[in-house]
Amino acid sequence: SQVFLRSDWPVVKVVEKLAQWKAVRILEIGPGPGILTRKLLAHNFKVTCVEKDDRLAKRLTEVFVSEIESGQLQVINQDILKYDLHQWIISSGAPGAVVGNVPYNISTLIVMWLLPNIKNIKGAYLMFQLEFAARIAGAVGTKSYGSLSVYTQLRAKTQLDCKIDRTCFSPIPKVDSALLTIKCKPDIPSAEILDKVEILARAAFTQRRKKLKNSLRNILPEDKTPSIDLSRRAETVRPEDYVTLAKEIFEL
Repeated sequence: SQVFLRSDWPVVKVVEKLAQWKAVRILEIGPGPGILTRKLLAHNFKVTCVEKDDRLAKRLTEVFVSEIESGQLQVINQDILKYDLHQWIISSGAPGAVVGNVPYNISTLIVMWLLPNIKNIKGAYLMFQLEFAARIAGAVGTKSYGSLSVYTQLRAKTQLDCKIDRTCFSPIPKVDSALLTIKCKPDIPSAEILDKVEILARAAFTQRRKKLKNSLRNILPEDKTPSIDLSRRAETVRPEDYVTLAKEIFEL
């Protein structure tokens, strides 16, 4: 399910972003043949590559022998979802960031793997399929806005920076991609509130064309009248308003 970059300009944008963040250490997800890895090393970042494919990991160790020997590059042959991001962060006090071209079939899992530690890094700059990136960064009232938007945006600041045409990849996929920024945000609600918001958002967006008073019928207490207008539909409610709704309904 993974395709690899064959164009240079997205790689240049990634390096420029990391330089703006003043990152020093980079964790690269799924480096593949190493087009981004090479550029990161050329700009003197200290890089840890996590590559699940045995053959690709072996090739990286053969291509970048001197960088591995000098300690600038580490190649880990492992599933990124099993890699301990927290341990990587605390292993050095240097400012870190996460980058990579993420396969569509693990995109949601990658976001969930990343978010608990986003406050401890400069940020993540990731290539996702365009549709998925649009859902993560979806604005209220748009078609892309959904429960995943609410989930992510209450935990982090997100921004869809640019589209990457499908012809920039090999083999050429059937869809376009995009570069997405994910950074820490202040004042994240408590875990208890976030759990309740997820219950509400999932229920609301499962029946997104219905009014909240109908889509949340099985959750809303009969003796409570929330401050949020229940005649609204799911896509018109901001993430912060879902927090207010959760606090009022579940008395948090």
